[in-house]
Amino acid sequence: MSEWSLPKNTEIQDIERAGGIGYIWKSGVHKAIIKMAYLDQAKSDAISLNVVMENADGQTMKEALWIRSGTKKGNKSYYEKDGKMFPLPGYSAANSLCIAATGTDLPTVMDSLEKKMVKIYDYEAKKEIPQEKPTAMVLIGKSITVAVFETLEDKNTKGDDGGYRPSGDTRRGNESKFFGNAEGFSASEIESKAETAVKLTAWAEANTDRVLDKTAAKKKGTAAATPAATPPAAATLFN
Repeated sequence: MSEWSLPKNTEIQDIERAGGIGYIWKSGVHKAIIKMAYLDQAKSDAISLNVVMENADGQTMKEALWIRSGTKKGNKSYYEKDGKMFPLPGYSAANSLCIAATGTDLPTVMDSLEKKMVKIYDYEAKKEIPQEKPTAMVLIGKSITVAVFETLEDKNTKGDDGGYRPSGDTRRGNESKFFGNAEGFSASEIESKAETAVKLTAWAEANTDRVLDKTAAKKKGTAAATPAATPPAAATLFN
């Protein structure tokens, strides 16, 4: 069994429910090509699968899908709640991406990683610098379909204690919910060999042009997604 496989009794969650960086993509379902996919590690030792996608308009979206927690949380690809284990949201999204792009799951893709030089933005040098990273070559160049939320998030500032807190300002971003292949079949539909693709269509009907408010102020309130109001702004892969 791969080191990236989840424990057998992990509760697999449905991430394809209709419910609700380069350029900011509007909320909806987009056709895209995977331009880059590599692993990176935070200071906390948490591991992310960093993906660069390009849509039909040539706009790129960069996203970090966190597939393993840091040392303080046990370096796990799952979390525990009410005595049950659930995959990390980023793990579920990354697994969906792998199935959509290759027909195989995340552990299989992780076992095929190759070390490659990747241009990554360095905040101290203020430019992209080639760095050696474990790269998912089997994902690069694949055509996919992706359900994307435009998000509204807090801009955080570092306090004297080293922790980050909302500054009072906000920024626009993107968050991938789940993925499908070029024909529009979602990952679960691919696995179940469904004859008709419906998951991405249903999600688009429920969420196109809506903004997911993830600010601290919103979490204290009630509602979920709100209509888009402001034009796209530039964003970066890492905060």
